[in-house]
Amino acid sequence: MRKISVRSHRQAAKGESGGALLAALILVVLSGIMGATILFATSTDLQISGNFRRAVQSLYAAEAGLAETQRRLAGLPATDPWYIGDPSPIPQANWAAYVLTNAHWQPQEDPGYSTLLTNYVPSNGDITNTLIHSNSLQSLLSYWTKIQHKTEYDAEQAGHSVGVPHYVDGDGLLIAHTKANKGQLIRFGYPDVSSTQPGQFSVSSPSLYPPVEIIRSQGEVEGAMAILQVDAAHQPGPPIWAPVYVRNHLGLLGGAITIQGQDSCGMLPGDRPPVSLGPLATILGTATLTGNPGIPQRGPDALDLSGHLDRLKRSGQRISGDLTGITMGIPGTPTVQVADYSGGLLRVTNVTGYGVLLVDGSLEIFPPFHWEGLILVTGQVTVQAGFSPVTIRGAVFIDSLQLLNNTITISLDTCPIAAALPLLPIRILNWRQIL
Repeated sequence: MRKISVRSHRQAAKGESGGALLAALILVVLSGIMGATILFATSTDLQISGNFRRAVQSLYAAEAGLAETQRRLAGLPATDPWYIGDPSPIPQANWAAYVLTNAHWQPQEDPGYSTLLTNYVPSNGDITNTLIHSNSLQSLLSYWTKIQHKTEYDAEQAGHSVGVPHYVDGDGLLIAHTKANKGQLIRFGYPDVSSTQPGQFSVSSPSLYPPVEIIRSQGEVEGAMAILQVDAAHQPGPPIWAPVYVRNHLGLLGGAITIQGQDSCGMLPGDRPPVSLGPLATILGTATLTGNPGIPQRGPDALDLSGHLDRLKRSGQRISGDLTGITMGIPGTPTVQVADYSGGLLRVTNVTGYGVLLVDGSLEIFPPFHWEGLILVTGQVTVQAGFSPVTIRGAVFIDSLQLLNNTITISLDTCPIAAALPLLPIRILNWRQIL
């Protein structure tokens, strides 16, 4: 019988133990490598996640800057201490203003900073202040915004040309512009009498519509930065084809009704007819009508009165009941009044107003009544009989109109309309992220 050597057995055991030890060592090394890899990957993921968080938060900060600036551009310096728009009655091409959350902001932080601009930093009660200070209405986010009027030069820098127009060039000059000669201001509204949709345009004569504003907003969070730029403008309201627009029916049943299409202010190109009718509108009765031409005309389209009201009402003060013996606004300091009755009836008696009157429903007027500005009613307007006068200077947009009073005068006047447009909400025309 063969005997197994104890020595051989011990050597085999030692070999097996060595192999196990070697395998264990290899496993430990591999585990260390894998652990280091996992740790490195986790650290990288955390860094990427942090970068993404900061990028998103800086974008939100820039958006917040745009939101604050838009809101503070809708108003009037006489009634809103936080208004930041151009204080000049005639908009100036060199106007620019800033909204700052940081009192230590420096002009070199804005690559487009120019000493040729006004560079206002409006403060409460001082709209032309130029001293740098924090004038934002909040302090939790870090951003700054710059606002300036859009000019023909700015449009050309963005790609406008005769072959690829970004706006309707109405000043008759097709030359290229420079920083020293920026051309006309770009406005947002209705370029001519036949316009049905608002758009950007330039004109050398005075215009009813305010300029387009270029707003640049830079948000910062923990070293991350986002820069946004928008073109923005006030809602222009419906197109003014005549002092009276009636979508469905016009009843001229009073004894002394006068409707004048000549613009006494001159901010629209050319005179208008006295009445613009919807494509299917009917008319009954007679009145003294003047304009160009001097008779009612069918409008280019049926206006969406409810849609226009929805776009304008956000800036208005709510009317909660019938109105009697009150005055709303004063000349040069208009208001926006909204009666959101959803088909109901608003009655007004002995009312004087300046600005914009919006009624989602019907309106019944008991004389005397005097309004300067714009009136938009989605339902029927009835002017009841009486011996006191009813006077409207501006423009009215109505579904159906019944004129029963003996002394009614409606005349086209764009001055009180122009005074009220800065109160209307701001809309974004285009948006882009620069950084």
